[in-house]
Amino acid sequence: TGCGVALDAQLRGLSVALVEQEDFASGTSSKSTKLLWAGSRYLVKALVKFFSPSSLMQPSAAYDEFLGTWNMVMGCFRERTYMLNMNPHLANWIPIAVPLDRWIIWPPPFDYYPAALGTVTGMFVGFFKFYDALSLWMAPKSYVMSPSVARREFPQLDGKRMKYVSVFYEGAHNDSRTNLSIALTAAMHGACMTNYTEATEILFDSEVACGARIKDTSVQDATPFEVRAKKVVYAGGPFTDELRKLSEGQDVAPVVNGSGGTHIVLPAHYCPRNMGMVDMMTSRGSFLFFLPWEGHTVVGTTDVKSKPHLHHHVPEDEIQYLVNECERYLSPNLKVRRRDVMSAWYGV
Repeated sequence: TGCGVALDAQLRGLSVALVEQEDFASGTSSKSTKLLWAGSRYLVKALVKFFSPSSLMQPSAAYDEFLGTWNMVMGCFRERTYMLNMNPHLANWIPIAVPLDRWIIWPPPFDYYPAALGTVTGMFVGFFKFYDALSLWMAPKSYVMSPSVARREFPQLDGKRMKYVSVFYEGAHNDSRTNLSIALTAAMHGACMTNYTEATEILFDSEVACGARIKDTSVQDATPFEVRAKKVVYAGGPFTDELRKLSEGQDVAPVVNGSGGTHIVLPAHYCPRNMGMVDMMTSRGSFLFFLPWEGHTVVGTTDVKSKPHLHHHVPEDEIQYLVNECERYLSPNLKVRRRDVMSAWYGV
């Protein structure tokens, strides 16, 4: 985030000014799944694709693609470990269960045919042990929960079909609180942190960016003012291309592919109190998390192409999709209806 860039630069001895067009953490930083996720789904999909027959056609390109995903996931592991070690007041480990209720899974997860026998062969258990090793065993160890224990721990699921449950650990945090903590720390060290201020123009001196013209959006008809700088950092997240247009023109080719994710909040009884669940077999082939959150249950996320917007409305069809997936995944005795949705958010 921009707050992270500001703190890092300030701690390096630079003089920093941050310009935030809305409130701190009002955008993407507060509309996540609340996980410090190392990227298990990305890793699985990369492994499946790398070892698929199609990779034999272009082995060099397949290797480069896999290496890019691998480096991203390893970076996520490092950042997750750092966040949990350095900020125990903001982040914590959370066990996440993968309930397995069929010996043969069809269609196979990730369209990987050997995964159809994943429950029988222990493939998923083995993957999470591999996941533990990638983190250098910094996370609590993954484990297997017996059917009898699983039926007691997960009344939300159909216990009669339960074979066993594979449990792994991820990090969890209050994303907006983390963002605000970073902003306050940067300010404490001397950074000028401003919200409700918009950069309307990038200033140049001999074709070198030297500052920005800023407008205070909290005051009606405010007069823009200039802020001079030796370096200008675009830390706009999904709005980065909009910032680039200020300096490179309206026809600049986009470099950000926005992805929108919807989450819904349900009452607490849709998830165990101290453990999350994940459905790996949604109708779209993506993961769906059920996580305890502030005395409620957060369910998400979706993943659709989307352009950034300051005040994005939550698509009703995405809310209904999540409700339908909950209804399909949870026990038939536990009905999920649209009116059970207490709130929702959409982050890009």
